[in-house]
Amino acid sequence: MTFIYTVPPEDWGRIAPVLVLVGMALIVMLVDLLLPHAGPRSKDTGPENFLILPILSFLGVLGALAATITLFIVGDQKPAFNQMVGTDQGTLYAFMAILTASGIGILLSPAYLKRLNLVHQGEYYALMLLATVGMLFLAAAYNFVIIFVGVELLSLSLYILCSYVGRRRASQESGMKYFLLSSFASAFLLYGIALAYGATGRTGFNDIATFMATNFSQGHAPVLLLVAMGLLSVGFAFKVSAIPFQAWTPDVYQGAPAPVTAFMSVGTKAAALVAFARVFDFVLGPVAGDWIPVVWAIAILTIIGGNLMAVVQSNVKRMLAYSSIAHGGYLLIGIVAGSAVITKNGAVDKTSVIGVAAILFYLLCYAFINTGAFGAVSMLERLDNSGLDAKDLRGLWYRRPAVAGFLAFFLLSLAGFPPMAGFASKFFLFSSAIVRGHPELLIIGVLASVLGMYYYLRIIATMFMEQREQAPATAGTPAPAVPSTPRRARTGGLAGGTATAVATRPAAATTAKPSAPATPAGESEEVEQHTWMSWTALGIAALGTLAAGTVFSFWLIQLAQQVAPNLLTR
Repeated sequence: MTFIYTVPPEDWGRIAPVLVLVGMALIVMLVDLLLPHAGPRSKDTGPENFLILPILSFLGVLGALAATITLFIVGDQKPAFNQMVGTDQGTLYAFMAILTASGIGILLSPAYLKRLNLVHQGEYYALMLLATVGMLFLAAAYNFVIIFVGVELLSLSLYILCSYVGRRRASQESGMKYFLLSSFASAFLLYGIALAYGATGRTGFNDIATFMATNFSQGHAPVLLLVAMGLLSVGFAFKVSAIPFQAWTPDVYQGAPAPVTAFMSVGTKAAALVAFARVFDFVLGPVAGDWIPVVWAIAILTIIGGNLMAVVQSNVKRMLAYSSIAHGGYLLIGIVAGSAVITKNGAVDKTSVIGVAAILFYLLCYAFINTGAFGAVSMLERLDNSGLDAKDLRGLWYRRPAVAGFLAFFLLSLAGFPPMAGFASKFFLFSSAIVRGHPELLIIGVLASVLGMYYYLRIIATMFMEQREQAPATAGTPAPAVPSTPRRARTGGLAGGTATAVATRPAAATTAKPSAPATPAGESEEVEQHTWMSWTALGIAALGTLAAGTVFSFWLIQLAQQVAPNLLTR
C-alpha cells in the first residue's frame, strides 16, 4: 500500500501566519550574526542588538497578524495539509489573541534585557517567535499529531526562555521545573493520543468526529476511550494550569523573565484551551456526558483554589500567577458549556457552542489585560528577582506614578470592573453557563470574582495609600559620608535591618520638597533609551483593554458567536 500526497500551493497560503513567523525567526538569527558586537567574543552583544532585533521580531508578529486578518476576511476556511491544520475563522480568532501576547511580550523585552545586561539577543527573540509558532500550531490542530508537534515546539522554546537569566538561581529553577513537569504532562497527552487512536483507529479530528457520531450516538464511550479522555484531560489541564496540575505555575512565573511570563501566561493558555475545546466539545461531543462531570469538577477546584491561594500572596508576581490559575478555571466553564450539538443536516447548533464563543472572546480580552499587568511588573523587577513584594510596592504612586497607574488599571480589569474588558469577558462567559443550564457555575464564578477583588484592590491600596518605610535615623549621630555612586547602593531594597549607605540630604532640604522618584536598580541612561518600547507595549495593552470592553465589545462577542461553530470544519 502506497500513500502519495502532494501539497497544493494554496495550502502554503493557508498557513501564511506560521510561514511569516518562521521566516522572521531565521532572519533574526542571521541579522544577529551580522550586527557588530561590543566585546571580543561573539556573545558580547552590541547596543544595536537591543533595538534592531526586537523591531524585526515585532515586525514579524505584525506581518503574521496581517496575514491572519487577510485569511479571516478572504480565506477559503478549508483545512490544509491533508486535513491536519485548520484555517477556519474560529482558529484565526484565536491566532489574534496569541499574536497579541507575543507582540506585547517582544516590546517589553529590550529594556528588561538591557537592565539585566543579558546577551544572546538573537536566540531570545528567535525562541519567542518559535514558541509563538508552536502555539499557533496547537490552536490550529485538526489532528492529534499536530497537537503533539505544537505542544513540543512551544514547550522546548519556553524551557530555554524561562531559564534565560543564567546568573539567577530562580530562573534556572523555573526552567528546570517547567521542563520536568511539562515532560511528565506531555507523556500523559501522548498516551491519551495513543489510546484514542486505539479506540477509534483514527487521529484526524474530522474522521474521529464522524466515527463517534456513527458508533457512539447513545452517549457512552467504551472503556479504552474513557481512559484516553482522562489522559488527554490531564495533558490539557497542565497547559491551562488547572488544579490539581497547577503546582508549577507560581514558581515558573516568578522565576522566569517577566516579559516571558507575560507572553506564556496568555499564549500557552490560549492555544491549549482552543485545542481543549476542539477535542472535547466538537470531536468528543457525542459522549459529553462522560467527560463533563470531570471537567466541571476541575473548573470549580481551579476557580476556588486559585483565588484562595492568591489571597495569601505578598509577592505581586506570584499573586498574578495564582490569578492566572483562577482565570484558567473561569475559562473551563466555557468548555463545560460548549459541547457541540449536531443538527439533523450535519451542522453545529450555534447555541450549543456559546461556551466556546465565550472562550474566544475571553482569551482576546485576557491577552491585553494579563500581558499589560505583567508588563508593568517587568518595569519593577530588579536584577535579583526582587522588588515585587508588598513592602517594595508601598508608595509606588509617589515614586513611579505612571507604572503604578498602569498596574492599577490592569488589576481593576482582572477584577472585572467596568468599563474594562475584564467585565465584558466575564459577563459573557458566565452568561454562557446559564444558557447551557449550569447556574451553579455562574454562582461560584461570581462569588470567586468578588473574592478576587480583595487581593487586586489590596495591591492597589498598597501602591496608592501607604507610604514607603524609612529607616529611622539615630538622634545626634551625623549621617555617614558616602562615595560618589549613591544609586548603586540602593539595590539592597527594604529587607533586613542592615543599614545601607545612601546619600542623605540635610533635614531642612528633605522637608522642603518630596523625595524624587526612585530609580530601579541597575537602570541607567542607556536603559532609558529602550524603555519607550515598554511604554508602547503598556499603551497598546491599555487601549486594547478599553476598546474590547467598550467600543468593540458587542461586535467582538457577535463575531465570536459567529465563528465558534467553525472550529471543526467538516
